[in-house]
Amino acid sequence: MKSSFLIVAFLVLLLQHPATAQTGSVSEKAEGEDMPVGKVTRERLQSGEFGKYFSYNYTNYAPDQQVIDDLKNKIYSYDIIIVLGTWCSDSQRDVPRFYKILDKLKYNTNSIKVYCVDRDKTAGNNDISDLNIERIPTFIFMKDGEEKGRIVESPQETLEKDMLEILNN
Repeated sequence: MKSSFLIVAFLVLLLQHPATAQTGSVSEKAEGEDMPVGKVTRERLQSGEFGKYFSYNYTNYAPDQQVIDDLKNKIYSYDIIIVLGTWCSDSQRDVPRFYKILDKLKYNTNSIKVYCVDRDKTAGNNDISDLNIERIPTFIFMKDGEEKGRIVESPQETLEKDMLEILNN
């Protein structure tokens, strides 16, 4: 009986560990825990609690190489804005995957504007109301100051295929 309890307790703990979660989902954080809000850097996303999801989902994602090849020479004239919530399971899964795609393309990820939002989708002192964010994560593709498309919450197919669809239009 005691060993059954220990096995169940071990499995519960194991399933709660971020490195074992396939989707990188987490439960809502308690007040006072680390939840960045406002403009952030990639380095910030790769640290703290979100960094665990970043590392896991970045490492374990294999973008479609044919689509990556099709994206080359198309992405470089676009500016990118990412709006995410570090508490959001879709953000935990897709933001690291998005960075992996950009790294494969050798896109300068330092030029991306990245905003973390709270559960009300506000970015602290940064006014992002003009971005009309309804769901997160949102990946916005801008060219010459004009929005050309966005991926909202989850891709229709895959991130890289949705990116190619946007860049081809």
